[in-house]
Amino acid sequence: MKKWVNIFTAGMLATSIWASPILAADSSHHATKEDSSTTSQPYGDMANHWATDNVTKWSHRGVVSGVENARFEPNRPITRSEWAALLNRAFQIQPGQAVSFTDVNKDDWFAPTVTDAVYAGYMKGFEDGSFRPTQGLSREEAAVTVNQLLQIPSSDTNKTFKDSASLHNWSQKAVNAVVAAGIIEGYQNGTFQPKKSLTRAEAVTILDRAVDHFGAWYGESGTYGPSTGLAKQAGNVVINTTGITLQNTEIAGDLIIGKAVGKGDVFLKNVKVHGQTYVYGGGENGLHLNNSVLVSIIVNNVDGTVRLVAEGATSISEIKIKTGAALDVSQGASVNRVTLTNELPTKSNVSLTGYFHTVNVEAFATNVNIPNGQIDMLNVADNAKGTTIDIAKESSILSLVLHAAAKVIGLGSVDKAIVNAENVSFQTKPKTVTNGGKVSSNVKVTIGNSTNTLGSQGTTSSGGGGGSSSNSNESDKSKNKDKKDNTPQTRENNSGDFEISVPKKVVAVGEAVYFTSSRDGVAYFSNNIDIGSITSLELGVESGKVQKIEVEANKTVSFSTYAINNYEYPRNFEFNLTVYDKNNNYVNEGITVFDENKTIVENPIFLHYPAWENELDKFSFNYNRLITVNKGKTTNNIVQWAIGDGPFLPFTEKDGEVEVKDNKIIVSTKSLEDRVKYKFQIVADAVVTRNGEANKEYYTTEFRKTVRITMIQPSGEAFNVKKGGDITFSLSDVAKVYLINTFDWESQSIVWESDFNDLVAENRGKRELLRMMK
Repeated sequence: MKKWVNIFTAGMLATSIWASPILAADSSHHATKEDSSTTSQPYGDMANHWATDNVTKWSHRGVVSGVENARFEPNRPITRSEWAALLNRAFQIQPGQAVSFTDVNKDDWFAPTVTDAVYAGYMKGFEDGSFRPTQGLSREEAAVTVNQLLQIPSSDTNKTFKDSASLHNWSQKAVNAVVAAGIIEGYQNGTFQPKKSLTRAEAVTILDRAVDHFGAWYGESGTYGPSTGLAKQAGNVVINTTGITLQNTEIAGDLIIGKAVGKGDVFLKNVKVHGQTYVYGGGENGLHLNNSVLVSIIVNNVDGTVRLVAEGATSISEIKIKTGAALDVSQGASVNRVTLTNELPTKSNVSLTGYFHTVNVEAFATNVNIPNGQIDMLNVADNAKGTTIDIAKESSILSLVLHAAAKVIGLGSVDKAIVNAENVSFQTKPKTVTNGGKVSSNVKVTIGNSTNTLGSQGTTSSGGGGGSSSNSNESDKSKNKDKKDNTPQTRENNSGDFEISVPKKVVAVGEAVYFTSSRDGVAYFSNNIDIGSITSLELGVESGKVQKIEVEANKTVSFSTYAINNYEYPRNFEFNLTVYDKNNNYVNEGITVFDENKTIVENPIFLHYPAWENELDKFSFNYNRLITVNKGKTTNNIVQWAIGDGPFLPFTEKDGEVEVKDNKIIVSTKSLEDRVKYKFQIVADAVVTRNGEANKEYYTTEFRKTVRITMIQPSGEAFNVKKGGDITFSLSDVAKVYLINTFDWESQSIVWESDFNDLVAENRGKRELLRMMK
């Protein structure tokens, strides 16, 4: 949409255009292509009129209406205020700031119509302070308003009319532009007649052409867009009724969900919008986005809360909320930033379900509800006093920055809270609470039923009820000490404190990969490329196979996965996120990207993580899809195992723990006897993908044996050995042992034993067949 849309602030005009409005849209029409000739003509005086089709179409769309006794009066001149009402409705002009004219009283039906047209910038008053709302609209005035509304570029070729000399100076360029665009035409005698009043029939015809120039306008329920392939819309799109599905369409301009959608729903399937998306209508069903890409969404429905559902591989850069809203982001979809603007009415409710990277609260006294999901960073601005944040038990905020008085309630978790204001309270104690530097060191916060003082070190001092917050590093060390994890770890940093933080390392195609680097540098997102070579990565960038961005230290950025396709599991579903600093030091994280359109594999990859001394083995069954436990199932009845030559029996709580995480079923044992053989089985329909596809029964074809590793020299699980030094250890049974560089473990797709053997053959690893040592 043109720039005038950016100043719109609220809902659509509700006043009728003319007396006796006909507002009911034809909801029974489900064709994928509009055809006004098949719709009944509602006016008795329009029979055989040249403008019948256009008047009928826009009447059934609820944009124009007739007068008493089912008449339209097509040949009567249209007034300036009637013309403003017509354009306001068709182009979704939103109410603006009030303006005053000597001849417009606040009780006149056209008062808000005139205000909105003037504020939008496409109409003006006269030098004497009047608007002349009941004066007939001239043809040159119509040309100026349309040109202002659509911002039509100047034409290189100007059509000359016999009466061009009678055009006012203020209308000449506009008339040339709209005539060149085919929106307004001259008469057959070669004249334009600029001062002639525009008739109601002519007005609707010009409206129809102006809308065609603007883009596509869908006012009848149905499905629009091709069933396959991708249609490209060069202009904008208006959806102005409920029950519309727009599919397989790329929109170069803006998308407007109009007021007339009411409390109904609209579905977008595989739609890409390059401009803004304005949501003026929709209710608790709302706007459903599936596998769609949108740059910016502005939610502004003054009539109630809009629900916005992002599904599949939908990617949204930003959502600006000006009225109450409920955002529901399903697994696989991504929303980079949500802003609760200062235009939100006081005590508005905003619900956020799913994963969000950044949420900014700028509105006063807003209720933010997080019923289920995670927010990486939530910022409450200094003008957002009175904010209430309700975090449900299963929800979390990684970083919470409070620049204004706020109340945090609920049983959900906050990893880190930074307090920059007085009168902050927490129902549940965050893991750490720190002083942000904009308040005194003795600022007090309420945690539970106690008052706590933030000390000079920025951590809460001890107090009754709420307790004290520990240093985050010490807390992490303590947590890691208690938690054993034998899965391969990320390689150590190349230099000092250089590191990257990646909150979510398993994503679906279309979901952004967010990360933060501790240093300035260049980041690459690659697959099957030697990440240790900048030359290789740059060649990958040139060929389009590698993404590259510059990053600033401690600033969160992201890579898109929307275009990733045509790869097969398990060989190349693993990607690398690599950051080089200015000294060519680099760090790397492995990222798993799943194609949610693929069928779930029947045979998952079975991995065995041998335990260190005094620990127990872990096992995982890795699928090619993001999975959850199926309805009616629990983690304790989806896995069975057989010990020795015995039958398959349920793997119960006394045997260990089963966890379903991302794409994996993880089995952690409580007891396993050395050298005893065993098999595992995953029951059918144990887990399910987001689209309801369940797994098939699977069992390991070979018996496995527990093998424990005991380090002798050096000791421990993590150690450094100089080149040429020895590594001495013992095993609890006969086994093959491989020594592989962590870099190769991360950058290669190592799944089967042959993968290890390949690295050994390339002199990138060692292998030994060892017997049990006593």
